[in-house]
Amino acid sequence: MKHLKRSLCIVLSLIIAFSALGLSVFAADPVLPENASYVSGDADGNAIVNSADALTILNHSIGEIAISDVVRLTAADVNNDGKLNSTDALYILNFKVGNINEFPRHDYNLKKLAGNMMVDGYTGCVIDAKGVGLIGYAYDMNAGVFYATGEGFQREFGYAEMYDRVAVVGTMPLDTTRIKFNYDGKDWMVQFWKGFYGLVFAGCEIGIYNRPEGMGDDFSAYNVVTQEYYQDFTIEFFYNNPDRATLFGKAEPDFTRSTRTWWFTAFEPSINVSPATNVPKMKFKCTMKFNDPGLYKAYVEAMKDVDNIFANYTGKARSFYFVEGQNFKQLGNNTVWFEWQ
Repeated sequence: MKHLKRSLCIVLSLIIAFSALGLSVFAADPVLPENASYVSGDADGNAIVNSADALTILNHSIGEIAISDVVRLTAADVNNDGKLNSTDALYILNFKVGNINEFPRHDYNLKKLAGNMMVDGYTGCVIDAKGVGLIGYAYDMNAGVFYATGEGFQREFGYAEMYDRVAVVGTMPLDTTRIKFNYDGKDWMVQFWKGFYGLVFAGCEIGIYNRPEGMGDDFSAYNVVTQEYYQDFTIEFFYNNPDRATLFGKAEPDFTRSTRTWWFTAFEPSINVSPATNVPKMKFKCTMKFNDPGLYKAYVEAMKDVDNIFANYTGKARSFYFVEGQNFKQLGNNTVWFEWQ
């Protein structure tokens, strides 16, 4: 099984690389330096992040100077919003005095693979030049999983319940739980999924959505949240394969992945077999940190109302509850840990 997984992983990685070569024939590749690297926040290019970088950004924003180098421009955009302004400078000053310990944009060490596909030496993620990935998907070499970048075409479609209904037809037998609540004049939904994705993947997802309040339960469509509502995720995924190693009798996760996004995804090579038996065995443990204390409080309260997991491969729900202190813990600092199976 281990050799099969490795083989599938190599084959799928090659497909991404060679597909990128094909796509570059039809679209002009952006001009990027090969083997680029930067420290996030280093606007002046000296590999040190301090108040001088904040001043450089402010001078750039008012036209006193112009940062023209694409690597420095990218490094200076610490909140990853495509703009360079006082918000980035404030992030850097907060970082310097210890109010924050990292930026939304992480350090980068890009190495060109093929076409416009690149590998980030810091994260191990294979992406394209715009961070979108191939058809919205990329590969995380550190975690050993494929994932949706969240910035591809999927973002335009939001969520509709129809997606879950047709997934099983597309060989995607999944468990799912929807957590719905109201906050700040909007209806919100956080949804979990786990199961098989096609014939050769197993994995999990969490999506965060909202819409104007008062649309009613009969209307199932939701919008993708805007960037200020992206949350920090760390997820361990467990699937009881016979070859799964153990450490002192404790099962190790198949993979662990961390990111800030509206749509956490991770898919490992695995054969889709006996979903009614195997999908319920899958579980994930998630640590989720919220940037908005009010949204965190509303979400945690809504977790207490969860009472089932729906299986699209049987059309039935089974009982499931979050019990605080057992499979659900508040860790402080707007952070919650939970286990879902």
